[in-house]
Amino acid sequence: MWNGDGTVEVNGFRIFYSEVDCVRRIFEKHPETAMNIRPKNQMVKNAYMNNLLDLIDIICLAPQELTEEELRDAENTLYELVEVGFELDWLKKKLEELCVKKKKMEARGARMRELDGMIVEQRRVLWALETERKNEENEARSDSARLGFEDVV
Repeated sequence: MWNGDGTVEVNGFRIFYSEVDCVRRIFEKHPETAMNIRPKNQMVKNAYMNNLLDLIDIICLAPQELTEEELRDAENTLYELVEVGFELDWLKKKLEELCVKKKKMEARGARMRELDGMIVEQRRVLWALETERKNEENEARSDSARLGFEDVV
C-alpha cells in the first residue's frame, strides 16, 4: 500500500519503494522471518527492517571487502534482530559461510606469502649454484686447455 511519503507497506513494515522487491523476496522465500517480531511501534519495526536489509547488503560483499570488525558487527546485528523476534536461521547460515570463507581466504593468503618466500629463497640457492657451476666450468676450460710452446719453455 502506497503511503504518500515514498514508503510502501509490506508485511507490516513501511519500506521505501526502492526496497519493495528485496523485502517481498525475503518474505516469499522466508515467510517466517518476521512472524514473531515483538516491537509494535512502527518506527522501531522499520528501523529493524533497515538493519536487516543493511545486514543482507553486508553479507553480499566479497570476503576480502570485509574486516573482522565488520563481520563481528554483522554477527551482533544478527543476534539483536533474533532477540526481537526475527527468525533468521537462513541468514545466520549465510553469515557463518561468509566468516568461513574469510578465514580460508586469510589462511590461503598467508600460505601464498609463505610459498612466495620459499620461491625467493630457492631462486637465491639456484642462482648461487649456477654461479658456482659457471666458475667450475671456467676452471675446467682453463685446466683442459693445451699449453703453448711458450707456456712450456
